[in-house]
Amino acid sequence: MSAVVDRLATLAQLGSHENGIDRALATVQERAAREQFAAWARERGYALAQDTVGNLFARRSGLREGARCVLVGSHLDTVPTGGAFDGAYGVVGALCALEALDARSIGTEHPVEAVAWAGEEGARFPLGCLGSSVFTGAYEERHALALRDASGTSLGEALASAETGLLEGVPMREDARLAAYLELHVEQGPVLEREGIALGIVTAIAGQRRYRVTVDGSSGHAGTVPMARRGDALMSAAEIVLAVERAALVAGETVVTVGTFAVEPNAPNVIPGRATFSVDVRAADDARIDAVEGALRTSTSDVTERRRVTASVERLESRAPAPMDPKLRAAVARAIASIGERAIDVPSGAGHDAMCLSRVAPAAMIFVPSIGGRSHVAQEETAPRDLELGVEALVASIVEVDKFVI
Repeated sequence: MSAVVDRLATLAQLGSHENGIDRALATVQERAAREQFAAWARERGYALAQDTVGNLFARRSGLREGARCVLVGSHLDTVPTGGAFDGAYGVVGALCALEALDARSIGTEHPVEAVAWAGEEGARFPLGCLGSSVFTGAYEERHALALRDASGTSLGEALASAETGLLEGVPMREDARLAAYLELHVEQGPVLEREGIALGIVTAIAGQRRYRVTVDGSSGHAGTVPMARRGDALMSAAEIVLAVERAALVAGETVVTVGTFAVEPNAPNVIPGRATFSVDVRAADDARIDAVEGALRTSTSDVTERRRVTASVERLESRAPAPMDPKLRAAVARAIASIGERAIDVPSGAGHDAMCLSRVAPAAMIFVPSIGGRSHVAQEETAPRDLELGVEALVASIVEVDKFVI
C-alpha cells in the first residue's frame, strides 16, 4: 500500500461512524488528525508551525535564503457525514510530495510547506474556509475566535482546551510571505470520470453565498385553526424554498441548496410557529447569484404580505468567484505533460481554501476523479492509482512552479 493510501486510511478512522466521518474543527477527532499530521512531519524532520486559529504547517527548507514559500495543502476537517478523501487527500498528498522531493534529492529554490487548513467545511463554526480566510486577512482573527457553535462554545474556547485545541510545543508561524499556492483535491463531481481523464486543472472556483432565513408565524391547534386564518411558518418557508429553486433553474449554471431546516415546535398536531433554514447559492459569476438572492428576498417579502407571518434574510457569508492564476495553471499543465500524462480544464462548483489564497498569491488546483462523482458522503471514493498519480502531478508541479515564481 502506498503512503498516500495508507495515511488516508489512518485518518479515516478518526471520527468514523456508521454514516461516514465526523471531524469538525476543534473537536477531539480533528485535534487527533492534526496530531497525526504533526507526527508524520516530525518523522521526516520538517519544521512545524501553527497559528492562533489552528492552521498547521510543515516546512521543507529551500536553497535560496529569504525566498518566499510555495504553500501546498488542503484541510483535515469534514462535514458530519463526510468521506475519507475530501480535504484530507490534499493534506496527505502535500506531505507525500515533500517526501518525494527528498527521496529524489530534488532541491527547490523556495521553501515548500504542507498546510492543513482549519475549518474549511464550516460544519461547527459558521464560517467556511475559516483558517484560510484568517490567514489571508479576509476575516479578522478576533472575529473568528469569537464565533460560537450550536452549544455556545466559542472557537477561542475550543482552541484553548487541552483536548481539542492548539498543539503543545508547536511554535506560532511567523513568516506569512507566499510565492504561490497549490492544492490537490478530489473532484467531488463526475466530469473527470465521465471523460475518462485522471487529472484536471481547475479554471475557477464558483462564487458562493450563504444565508439564514427565519420565518415567524403563529402556533396553534392543527385541528381547530381554519386554513385561511393561519400564520403557518413552515408553509411560508416552503414557498420561499421553491422560489429560490426556480430562480436557480432560470439563471442557469447555478446551484442552490437548502441543507438545514428547523421547525418549532416540531410537533405533529401543532401549526409550526417558526421555521429556520439555510440557503447556499453557487455560480461562476456574481450576476447569477444576484438573481437568486433577488428571488430569495422578493419571495420572502411576498409571503409576509400574504401569509400572516414575518420573515428575515441574513447573509452569513459571501465569496466572489475565484479564477485560478493563468501562469500557474500553465505551469501545472507543463508539469503534467512532463510526466507523460494529460489533463483537462475543469471548473469547481465546490468551494476550496484556494479561493482565499488566490487573493494574496498565484493559486492553482489539481483534481483527481471521484468515483460516481460522490462526495460529502461515506461512499466517497477515488481509485488508489488516481490518488498516487495526483501526488506525482503535484510533485512535478512544485518543481515547475519553483522555476518561475519570485
